[in-house]
Amino acid sequence: MPDETTQPHVKVTLQTIYDKQLDNEKLLVRTLERLDGLADVPDRLRQVEQSQAESAWVPKVVLGALTAGIAGLLTSIFSVIRG
Repeated sequence: MPDETTQPHVKVTLQTIYDKQLDNEKLLVRTLERLDGLADVPDRLRQVEQSQAESAWVPKVVLGALTAGIAGLLTSIFSVIRG
């Protein structure tokens, strides 16, 4: 007969299973509460991207370069026509 100290002994009761199920349900409820706040993330992210794009310096630089290029082109056309 094997020695009882070397054999693992596990006792699972219905109360243990019930307690574990309650813990899992509480965890599920907390997880769902956190996920509810993520429903509008795509809209919020789009708003942040738009606000950053509006205040970005790249469009300002591009517009400045385009304006300077057009002004230079018009100046060269007028100088060719006049002279």
